Amino acid sequence: MNPTVFISYSHEEPEHDNWVHDLAANLRKKGVDASLDRWDLRPGQDTTFFMESQIRNSEFVVLVCTPLYAEKSNIPRGGVGYEKNIISAEMLQSKGLEPKFIPILRKGNHDNALPTYLGSKYAIDFRPSRTYEEAFDELLRAIYGEPHPDKPLLGEKPIFKPPVSKKSLRKIVKKKGVSNLKASLIVEKPCSFDIDVWEKEAEGRFNFLRTDRLSTSKKNPFQLGYWQASFVLCKEIYGVGLKEFLEILRASETGRTGWDIGWVPTRSDIAPYPYKGGIEVWLAEDGGKEPGHSDFWRAEPSGKFSLFRGYQEDGGQMSGIEPGKILDFYLMLWRISEFLLYIESFSEKIGAIDSPAIIKITWKGLQNRKIGTHKHDIPFFDSYICHQQEISSPYKIESCRDIKKNLVHDVYLITKPLFEIFDFFSINEGSIKSNIRKLFDTDKEG
Repeated sequence: MNPTVFISYSHEEPEHDNWVHDLAANLRKKGVDASLDRWDLRPGQDTTFFMESQIRNSEFVVLVCTPLYAEKSNIPRGGVGYEKNIISAEMLQSKGLEPKFIPILRKGNHDNALPTYLGSKYAIDFRPSRTYEEAFDELLRAIYGEPHPDKPLLGEKPIFKPPVSKKSLRKIVKKKGVSNLKASLIVEKPCSFDIDVWEKEAEGRFNFLRTDRLSTSKKNPFQLGYWQASFVLCKEIYGVGLKEFLEILRASETGRTGWDIGWVPTRSDIAPYPYKGGIEVWLAEDGGKEPGHSDFWRAEPSGKFSLFRGYQEDGGQMSGIEPGKILDFYLMLWRISEFLLYIESFSEKIGAIDSPAIIKITWKGLQNRKIGTHKHDIPFFDSYICHQQEISSPYKIESCRDIKKNLVHDVYLITKPLFEIFDFFSINEGSIKSNIRKLFDTDKEG
């Protein structure tokens, strides 16, 4: 049977639309059953159903990438934006690594023409710097599964030492005392991962999205500051695919507040998407959102997670609190407690509850803020002022199994460096225990 291809593109100037038409026509001449909206979308037909059925039912989807196509995809409205939602979901559901989605670079460059959800996907270069015939041949070979003409023939297979089987690895795991294995495979590793490396990797991705996805005409929810919470489990975790990992992330939600750490949304325009071996969620959309609900988080199946969130007290919705002027210590105690409880839930769901964890919390946009709270029954400490822009607090959890038992003490040690830069402000463990009781009652759960 002839391979089927749907071509996804943005309507731009007539020259570009004609180029796409010619590409589809050339594919059909070469035996590829290419579909195009101008050919196959009938008058009166529902456009969203047409796009969804074409993307799901075609063997391949060719994405004609230009800066305008990327812009429309990254702001999830309209035809191209809706296609992005379907494509992201299809990529997460894919069980194999077959390149169903084939990006081709028509204009611009890889940074400004490829939509965010494509991540590190290789794109066939159709720009004028390369001959059309050469690029078209590469596209045809990708569709028909034919190798590059210059690919050398295979030689004889060398003799290898037999590998260690999964069964053998599981025996090693059991000898090392790791229990509660689920779908993943867990082995010990030295707890020496540089958390700074992971934090910076995640921050680089966050900064790219802030630059690329936020409209300059809308309010930037992170403009006045944000906090980043990252952790790495000190176990090697194998055998978890992205689809399975997404379900683990969903199951890890603690349900203790209305806005969970690591919340996995179901709405299509903010749904999770795969990116470079991990899963991401971007809730800020194109800007104008409330800072405390504009999360970005990234997680990887190897046991790494990083959350970025604006300060809720900067939303302008709390009585008597001016945006950018206060750090609400009560809210921060809750957020750090939530984060630790999320680590406990995540480690249990991925089968590494006994793992140590290295964490790091970084707060930015602190200079000239005062310690305060939105709780009217707690004194307002407006004499405690911060004189620096940011601070980080690294910490090690010896065993995720003990997080609930040690929660108050750990929250105290993690937040101590933050509070002290506000003119030596401090809070004792008894106050922490009473302030987080509605979130976590240590007398009942600890």
